[in-house]
Amino acid sequence: MIRKSTALAGIAVFGVGVALLAGCSTPTPSKSSAPAAELPLVGYKDVAYDDVTQGGTLNIAAAYGPNDVGNWNTAQANTADVVVLDFLAPTLGSPAIADAKGNWKPDPNFATSIELTSEDPQVVNVKLNPDAKFEGGQPITAADYQALFAAFSGKDEAYEIASSAGYDDVASFDVVSDTEFNVTFDTPYADWPNLFLANPIPASIASDPTVFNTGYVDKPVPSIGPYKFDTLDADAGVYTFVPNPDWWGPKPKLDKITMTVIEDQTAQANAFADDTLDAVEIVTPDQLSIASAKKGATIQTSGGLTYAQVTLNATAEPLDDLDVRKAVAKSIDREAIAAVMYAGMDAEPTTDGNYIFMPGQTGYEDVVGKDLAYDLKGAAQLLEKAGWKHDESAKKWTKDGKDLTLSVTVPDGTPSNSARAEQVQSSLAKNDIKVTIDTVPSGDYFTDISSGKFQMVSFGWQGTLFPISTAESLFYPAGDPAKPDEGQNYSFTTDESLGDLWDKANSELDPDKRLEIAKKINHVIAGFVPMVPIAPYVEKYATDGDLANFGTATFQSSDWTKVGFTK
Repeated sequence: MIRKSTALAGIAVFGVGVALLAGCSTPTPSKSSAPAAELPLVGYKDVAYDDVTQGGTLNIAAAYGPNDVGNWNTAQANTADVVVLDFLAPTLGSPAIADAKGNWKPDPNFATSIELTSEDPQVVNVKLNPDAKFEGGQPITAADYQALFAAFSGKDEAYEIASSAGYDDVASFDVVSDTEFNVTFDTPYADWPNLFLANPIPASIASDPTVFNTGYVDKPVPSIGPYKFDTLDADAGVYTFVPNPDWWGPKPKLDKITMTVIEDQTAQANAFADDTLDAVEIVTPDQLSIASAKKGATIQTSGGLTYAQVTLNATAEPLDDLDVRKAVAKSIDREAIAAVMYAGMDAEPTTDGNYIFMPGQTGYEDVVGKDLAYDLKGAAQLLEKAGWKHDESAKKWTKDGKDLTLSVTVPDGTPSNSARAEQVQSSLAKNDIKVTIDTVPSGDYFTDISSGKFQMVSFGWQGTLFPISTAESLFYPAGDPAKPDEGQNYSFTTDESLGDLWDKANSELDPDKRLEIAKKINHVIAGFVPMVPIAPYVEKYATDGDLANFGTATFQSSDWTKVGFTK
């Protein structure tokens, strides 16, 4: 399973597996020898709107839905989750969208233009589509964005947001008219296009923290997409979406979309095989085998922005000792784990060793391979430095009468997480570090993580088109398990120098200088070991052969008006 976060920060993903759109100062991806960078950018075939049949029902599934995370408001922290955002995608939209190569542009359905009109001070002018409206007919205006920017600014701590990155650099938001506004920044903000990937919500929601946080825990906010939520069969876990009568863009092709909550990944593949589902995300070899056997199935493959990692809880003994965390990191065989992740997935394994960039992105280098290289002898020396003594005959480490034992928490029904946890267990066993695997209900998994009820976990983070600014909330500030709704730093530790470094990186408009700062940030993070990046996920989808414009893509935004069938 994968927990994914919004473009505002990182997106957590558990199972498989943060750049908005590349702005003028964002480096474009370079060619890389990493296999993930050589995969197609889009897995599905683009079919022209007029060649897609009008009508039909699309049946798809997800591991959980908005009711399970406790919110439908995509601006609230709990919903900063890739699974839920994908779940609600037919009802969403934003002023900016990404193309196949990761370049950003205005979505004409929401904005006729988004322009940087001044660099000193930095000013961005936005002109909205006057036809844009919320479900129910209320126009989407500059006042709605003004309220959203204020909520995201972080100035009012009552708002439960995933990240204020970029929004906290806004000096003023000036409404020119209902359909035009200017955003002025205190200091230059390099990833400014990232701010316009947020989904607008009515000002009546964004201007009231109570309504913002809890007003939509079990009901949807008004749709701004081509579809709207219709019904929920709670017993069957089936959510139904139908065309939004207030949608102003091209008429959506489908009559209905059903989204069924199926926690178990293999069960999803079986539902696809027996024709209950029309498409399924493939995250395990078993799923691939099951889905491939379906007559007429198409298997899509593309590169992805999601990477697997192991998060270490620095508030939980013995991982509260930096030397122990370093020893654990040096005992994890990333290449072996990557090989297991890719086995049976018809792709060459590759590792990920960077805290900001994905393999294939400009700026990527294997920092983990340099600073925390796999080194069992070095790891043992670190444990000795931390006061642990090795009992070779008993194959264990002890200190003050206690054995060194660790645990990895995994969500129930998620084979990929369990397999990765077993590989971590196997890696650490080579250094006589005992690791148990604790399974919890998938619905409790991220609640336990955000509350610090774990020692180690391994899930996926989704990278972004703007990885420097969007990665910040994963590592700075430290986070607090007593405040589980605040931030995304689940290691609950940091290095205070990161605050200044990220301020410099986020205000540096020179791409080369910015990459140098990002390099420093990477090495600082490796120095306190909040997590160990492992490997990028290969993105795969199985779809019925007649399903068009739906599936996997590295960067490209989905156009839900074009999703449909060709027969």
